[in-house]
Amino acid sequence: MRITPLLVMLFSAMAASAWANDKENVNPSCKLEPEANCGWAELRKLKAQGIDLHDGQFMATRLDEADLTGANLSGSHLQLTNFFKATLKNVDFSYSHMHAVNLVGANLEGANLEGVNLLDANLEGANLKGANIAKVIWTAANLSGATWVDGRVCASGSKGECR
Repeated sequence: MRITPLLVMLFSAMAASAWANDKENVNPSCKLEPEANCGWAELRKLKAQGIDLHDGQFMATRLDEADLTGANLSGSHLQLTNFFKATLKNVDFSYSHMHAVNLVGANLEGANLEGVNLLDANLEGANLKGANIAKVIWTAANLSGATWVDGRVCASGSKGECR
């Protein structure tokens, strides 16, 4: 597939609209259960500790400042999802697709990220202390100011690896 300026504009518009949705829930059929179909849902500040949402579809969903402590999102499709300043402690994201996810300021302490695709994700200022990062794809992920699994803070400009 050839990447044209039109495709770049289309993808940029999708990402911008996903992160800028200030309207009502655009997916009112979203039910918070395993294998949920919650793409484009508006779930900001959701409090759902320990919920089982494995194998769900949450593309471009707004979960800003949500508290999903201990939730199971394993195997889920989370591309373009916004977890800005979300509490994601001990969440199981194993083998989820998280391409271009916004995790700025999110607390992922103790989270299971095994096998997760974080291509182009923004983890600026995120807390990854104690997280399982085996087999994670970090390509072009922004790790500036993130707290790494061992507690050190990643240098400004860290892309794809914590420096």
